[in-house]
Amino acid sequence: MAGNGLTTVAPWGRHAAPLPQILPAMAITYNFRRGVEVDGIDAQTAGEELARITEHHGALTAAVVVDEARPDDAPLHPAFEWDDAIAAELHRQHQADTLIKAVQVVHEKDEPEEPVFVKVRSARNYQPVEQVAKRLDLYEEAFRNACERLGDAQAALEQLVAVAARLRPEVKPRAEKAAQIVGRVRDGLPTGRL
Repeated sequence: MAGNGLTTVAPWGRHAAPLPQILPAMAITYNFRRGVEVDGIDAQTAGEELARITEHHGALTAAVVVDEARPDDAPLHPAFEWDDAIAAELHRQHQADTLIKAVQVVHEKDEPEEPVFVKVRSARNYQPVEQVAKRLDLYEEAFRNACERLGDAQAALEQLVAVAARLRPEVKPRAEKAAQIVGRVRDGLPTGRL
Protein backbone atom coordinates (compact mmCIF):
# COMPACT_ATOMS: atom_id res chain seq x y z
CA MET A 1 0.00 0.00 0.00
CA ALA A 2 1.34 3.38 -0.93
CA GLY A 3 0.90 6.35 1.32
CA ASN A 4 3.68 8.01 3.18
CA GLY A 5 6.34 5.41 2.47
CA LEU A 6 4.83 2.71 4.68
CA THR A 7 4.03 -0.72 3.39
CA THR A 8 1.50 -2.84 5.19
CA VAL A 9 2.45 -6.51 4.99
CA ALA A 10 -0.04 -8.13 7.37
CA PRO A 11 -3.79 -7.76 6.91
CA TRP A 12 -5.25 -4.81 8.79
CA GLY A 13 -7.98 -6.83 10.50
CA ARG A 14 -7.93 -8.41 13.91
CA HIS A 15 -6.03 -11.64 14.35
CA ALA A 16 -5.41 -14.07 17.17
CA ALA A 17 -1.69 -13.43 17.68
CA PRO A 18 -0.70 -12.48 21.25
CA LEU A 19 -0.21 -8.84 22.15
CA PRO A 20 3.36 -7.56 22.55
CA GLN A 21 5.11 -7.48 25.93
CA ILE A 22 4.22 -3.83 26.44
CA LEU A 23 0.54 -4.73 26.15
CA PRO A 24 -0.21 -7.83 28.24
CA ALA A 25 -1.86 -10.80 26.50
CA MET A 26 -5.18 -10.79 28.36
CA ALA A 27 -8.69 -9.51 27.95
CA ILE A 28 -8.53 -5.73 28.16
CA THR A 29 -11.45 -3.35 28.35
CA TYR A 30 -10.81 0.02 26.70
CA ASN A 31 -12.43 3.44 27.24
CA PHE A 32 -11.77 6.83 25.74
CA ARG A 33 -10.29 9.42 28.09
CA ARG A 34 -12.73 11.67 29.90
CA GLY A 35 -14.13 14.27 27.54
CA VAL A 36 -12.94 12.51 24.36
CA GLU A 37 -15.37 11.29 21.73
CA VAL A 38 -14.40 9.69 18.43
CA ASP A 39 -16.98 9.57 15.65
CA GLY A 40 -17.59 6.26 13.97
CA ILE A 41 -15.93 3.82 16.38
CA ASP A 42 -16.11 2.74 19.99
CA ALA A 43 -13.21 2.71 22.44
CA GLN A 44 -12.97 -1.09 22.50
CA THR A 45 -12.50 -1.30 18.73
CA ALA A 46 -9.97 1.56 18.83
CA GLY A 47 -7.95 0.03 21.66
CA GLU A 48 -7.85 -3.44 20.15
CA GLU A 49 -6.83 -2.14 16.74
CA LEU A 50 -4.16 0.18 18.15
CA ALA A 51 -2.74 -2.77 20.12
CA ARG A 52 -2.70 -4.87 16.95
CA ILE A 53 -0.98 -2.10 14.98
CA THR A 54 1.61 -1.70 17.76
CA GLU A 55 2.30 -5.43 17.69
CA HIS A 56 2.60 -5.51 13.93
CA HIS A 57 4.82 -2.42 13.55
CA GLY A 58 6.69 -2.54 16.87
CA ALA A 59 5.76 1.10 17.58
CA LEU A 60 2.75 3.34 17.19
CA THR A 61 2.88 6.57 15.19
CA ALA A 62 0.13 8.72 13.76
CA ALA A 63 1.37 7.98 10.22
CA VAL A 64 1.18 4.21 10.77
CA VAL A 65 -2.33 4.47 12.25
CA VAL A 66 -3.56 6.54 9.28
CA ASP A 67 -1.97 4.11 6.83
CA GLU A 68 -3.58 1.12 8.57
CA ALA A 69 -6.96 2.90 8.59
CA ARG A 70 -7.00 3.65 4.85
CA PRO A 71 -8.93 0.57 3.61
CA ASP A 72 -12.67 1.28 3.59
CA ASP A 73 -13.37 -1.73 5.79
CA ALA A 74 -10.50 -1.16 8.27
CA PRO A 75 -11.75 -0.96 11.88
CA LEU A 76 -10.33 2.56 12.38
CA HIS A 77 -11.46 3.88 8.97
CA PRO A 78 -14.65 5.57 10.29
CA ALA A 79 -12.63 7.62 12.79
CA PHE A 80 -11.00 9.64 10.01
CA GLU A 81 -12.12 12.18 7.43
CA TRP A 82 -11.20 10.71 4.04
CA ASP A 83 -12.42 13.52 1.81
CA ASP A 84 -9.09 15.24 1.13
CA ALA A 85 -10.59 18.71 0.70
CA ILE A 86 -12.35 18.52 4.07
CA ALA A 87 -9.36 16.87 5.75
CA ALA A 88 -7.04 19.57 4.44
CA GLU A 89 -9.32 22.30 5.80
CA LEU A 90 -9.53 20.56 9.19
CA HIS A 91 -5.74 20.28 9.25
CA ARG A 92 -5.39 24.00 8.52
CA GLN A 93 -7.85 24.72 11.36
CA HIS A 94 -5.72 22.58 13.68
CA GLN A 95 -2.64 24.53 12.56
CA ALA A 96 -4.52 27.77 13.26
CA ASP A 97 -5.40 26.54 16.77
CA THR A 98 -1.73 25.79 17.38
CA LEU A 99 -0.71 29.22 16.07
CA ILE A 100 -3.28 31.07 18.18
CA LYS A 101 -2.17 29.26 21.35
CA ALA A 102 1.53 29.81 20.60
CA VAL A 103 1.58 33.62 20.39
CA GLN A 104 2.53 35.38 23.63
CA VAL A 105 3.17 38.95 24.76
CA VAL A 106 6.74 39.68 25.88
CA HIS A 107 7.05 42.34 28.57
CA GLU A 108 10.07 44.61 28.96
CA LYS A 109 10.78 43.79 32.60
CA ASP A 110 11.21 40.47 34.37
CA GLU A 111 7.52 39.73 34.07
CA PRO A 112 6.50 36.38 32.60
CA GLU A 113 5.21 36.15 29.05
CA GLU A 114 1.44 36.08 28.66
CA PRO A 115 -0.84 34.48 26.11
CA VAL A 116 -2.59 36.87 23.76
CA PHE A 117 -5.71 34.74 23.33
CA VAL A 118 -7.59 32.21 25.42
CA LYS A 119 -10.17 29.72 24.20
CA VAL A 120 -13.69 30.30 25.49
CA ARG A 121 -15.50 27.00 25.06
CA SER A 122 -19.00 28.38 25.48
CA ALA A 123 -18.39 30.91 22.71
CA ARG A 124 -16.50 28.31 20.63
CA ASN A 125 -13.77 30.81 19.83
CA TYR A 126 -10.59 32.48 21.10
CA GLN A 127 -10.81 35.87 22.71
CA PRO A 128 -8.14 38.34 23.81
CA VAL A 129 -6.97 37.28 27.27
CA GLU A 130 -7.27 40.85 28.57
CA GLN A 131 -10.98 40.94 27.64
CA VAL A 132 -11.55 37.53 29.21
CA ALA A 133 -9.81 38.63 32.42
CA LYS A 134 -12.07 41.70 32.65
CA ARG A 135 -15.34 39.74 32.32
CA LEU A 136 -16.06 37.62 35.38
CA ASP A 137 -18.14 35.03 33.52
CA LEU A 138 -15.51 34.47 30.83
CA TYR A 139 -12.66 34.54 33.34
CA GLU A 140 -14.33 31.92 35.53
CA GLU A 141 -14.94 29.69 32.52
CA ALA A 142 -11.35 30.01 31.30
CA PHE A 143 -10.08 29.43 34.85
CA ARG A 144 -12.20 26.27 35.22
CA ASN A 145 -10.95 25.02 31.86
CA ALA A 146 -7.32 25.58 32.91
CA CYS A 147 -7.99 23.77 36.20
CA GLU A 148 -9.50 20.86 34.24
CA ARG A 149 -6.34 20.63 32.14
CA LEU A 150 -4.27 20.65 35.32
CA GLY A 151 -6.51 17.90 36.71
CA ASP A 152 -6.00 15.92 33.51
CA ALA A 153 -2.22 16.30 33.91
CA GLN A 154 -2.47 15.12 37.51
CA ALA A 155 -4.57 12.11 36.48
CA ALA A 156 -2.05 11.23 33.74
CA LEU A 157 0.80 11.36 36.25
CA GLU A 158 -1.16 9.24 38.74
CA GLN A 159 -1.82 6.67 36.02
CA LEU A 160 1.88 6.64 35.20
CA VAL A 161 2.70 6.12 38.90
CA ALA A 162 0.32 3.15 39.03
CA VAL A 163 1.91 1.55 35.97
CA ALA A 164 5.42 2.30 37.27
CA ALA A 165 4.59 0.75 40.64
CA ARG A 166 3.46 -2.40 38.89
CA LEU A 167 6.18 -2.69 36.24
CA ARG A 168 9.18 -0.62 37.35
CA PRO A 169 9.15 0.05 41.08
CA GLU A 170 12.47 1.94 40.87
CA VAL A 171 10.82 4.87 39.00
CA LYS A 172 7.78 5.03 41.25
CA PRO A 173 9.21 7.63 43.71
CA ARG A 174 10.04 10.10 40.92
CA ALA A 175 6.62 9.74 39.30
CA GLU A 176 4.87 10.02 42.69
CA LYS A 177 6.76 13.24 43.43
CA ALA A 178 5.69 14.77 40.11
CA ALA A 179 2.06 13.80 40.73
CA GLN A 180 2.22 15.28 44.24
CA ILE A 181 3.63 18.57 42.94
CA VAL A 182 0.85 18.89 40.36
CA GLY A 183 -1.69 17.96 43.05
CA ARG A 184 -0.37 20.63 45.43
CA VAL A 185 -0.54 23.25 42.68
CA ARG A 186 -4.08 22.23 41.83
CA ASP A 187 -5.12 22.13 45.50
CA GLY A 188 -3.69 25.62 45.99
CA LEU A 189 -5.92 27.15 43.34
CA PRO A 190 -8.99 29.06 44.47
CA THR A 191 -12.36 27.42 43.93
CA GLY A 192 -15.85 28.80 43.56
CA ARG A 193 -16.69 32.24 42.23
CA LEU A 194 -13.84 34.71 42.02
